[in-house]
Amino acid sequence: MLYSDAHLHVNPVKGLGGEKVAKKFKSLGGWFISIVSLPPYHYGYVEPSVASYSKVLEILVREASRAREQRLEVAVFMGFHPAEIDNYYKQGVKAERLVKLVDEVFKVIEDALKAGLIDGIGEVGRQHYGTSTERLVLAEAVMVRALALARDYGVPIQLHTEQAGLATVYSVKTLVNQLKTPVNRVILHHVGLETALWAERLAVPFTAPIKSFDEKYASYRWTLCMIESDFIDDPNRPGVSAYPWEIPEKLNRLLESGVISEEQLYRIMVDNIVRFFEVSPP
Repeated sequence: MLYSDAHLHVNPVKGLGGEKVAKKFKSLGGWFISIVSLPPYHYGYVEPSVASYSKVLEILVREASRAREQRLEVAVFMGFHPAEIDNYYKQGVKAERLVKLVDEVFKVIEDALKAGLIDGIGEVGRQHYGTSTERLVLAEAVMVRALALARDYGVPIQLHTEQAGLATVYSVKTLVNQLKTPVNRVILHHVGLETALWAERLAVPFTAPIKSFDEKYASYRWTLCMIESDFIDDPNRPGVSAYPWEIPEKLNRLLESGVISEEQLYRIMVDNIVRFFEVSPP
């Protein structure tokens, strides 16, 4: 069986970095990973400036290249995470300066798309935790802008949202329809079971975190599901997310126990990756 990880982060400053992550995942049957940018301060760039994001882009491009050297298919995403808005507000940076920064960062993202340095946008979206109304509104405005850019360049976009079942999926589908962004390029990231069921009904692709992909989650015959580790590559926060190599370990157990069939697993691990990320099949 071949395995994919539709959403992970690598951090060569604090953690393993792209080469080591890719090498270990490849040794366990991995064929594809999607590397998503971390906020600049995770790499040590604490100044909320366009220079910090340019450094993030450099890291992404370099780490993706190192991962590809391990003979993996790699998709690269850069975004403006809603947590970044909260972090900058806590530093005393308010909306006027933040909106200017968003403009500058989106220019970096657009230039990177034009140059073929990245494959998509993400993650962007709304906070999944309590925050102020002002920060939430600003985060959603960033998401709307990103959805429009994804439409203009025909690239996939990974959304970080709250997990509110129908309300979450309906709101995203409404925005997507209004903006005329192709829904098959929009991926709801880190989706719980209830939200996943509504994503299937409303035809929005999604990624299930391997930590939550238990027997109940795996028992449904998903058509739009992919699996992610959401690995953050930070040894100081080992329990925050899963490791990419937990994907083959857990899915093998589900396969052996008969909870999921080889056909279903292949659809999730390969067919849907090829379909939604538009990469070459293994």
